Amino acid sequence: MSQYIGFKTGREIEWLELNLLKDKRPLSKSLICSLSGEDETIVDEWISVLESRANLYKKPIYTISNNRIIPNFSWDEIPEYFLCLFYAFNGANDNSGGTNLFERISGEALKNFINGEIFTLGFPVAMGFNDNLNEVSKLCNEMRGERADSNYKDDGVDVVGYKSFNDNRGSNLYVLLQCAAGKHWTAKKPIIMNRWDRYLSWYRENIIQSISTVDYVEKKKWEKNASTFGMLLDRLRIYNFLYEKDVNEDLRKDVKTWCETKLATGI
Repeated sequence: MSQYIGFKTGREIEWLELNLLKDKRPLSKSLICSLSGEDETIVDEWISVLESRANLYKKPIYTISNNRIIPNFSWDEIPEYFLCLFYAFNGANDNSGGTNLFERISGEALKNFINGEIFTLGFPVAMGFNDNLNEVSKLCNEMRGERADSNYKDDGVDVVGYKSFNDNRGSNLYVLLQCAAGKHWTAKKPIIMNRWDRYLSWYRENIIQSISTVDYVEKKKWEKNASTFGMLLDRLRIYNFLYEKDVNEDLRKDVKTWCETKLATGI
């Protein structure tokens, strides 16, 4: 049964979703038991988790009927979500460029959510941090403040989202987003706002801190992480808002290439 991705304890749901999307092949309860080595009681719990999550997706990724999980998509129809699953399952220490792709995916999801615009720090051209801040100042019509320390790459922010009134004035809506593709995203430091509200003369009441993660954040862990990092963009929210509009063609092409490489070399 080598056509299936190998089971991994602690990442059961990601394992199931990866296998569903990989070849768009249904999974029966008996097959899941065989592949995982677990008994039916445990597998029933996994299926219950999938059932509870299915209703939260605007376009359900799978349908569950008679103890069979039937995929509604293949990986190449939603490769950006597949990338998130891959990193949630395996971690992001692979030096494949996927973390940069995750930043772009997160940015596009944020852009759709606020129905505004985004500025991704350091993309597509690797500008210095202060040059990036100068550009954000212009885009947002906010006065530039203090220069950042030359040692800072991005000071914890990967994407700046902004919803402008388009009247050439400041005091708009801003979202500072840090993107965390790794498994240990909860160990990251929150954005230090005491520095960010000195880089530009914008008011903190207009700024939302946020973090994106490849994980699905469970309800029991939600409040702790939201109170630490601000607005959470987990895998579910990224999926729901990324696919509200057509995905950027260049991003889709780059993500598909990345996924094809991973599938060719084995997950």
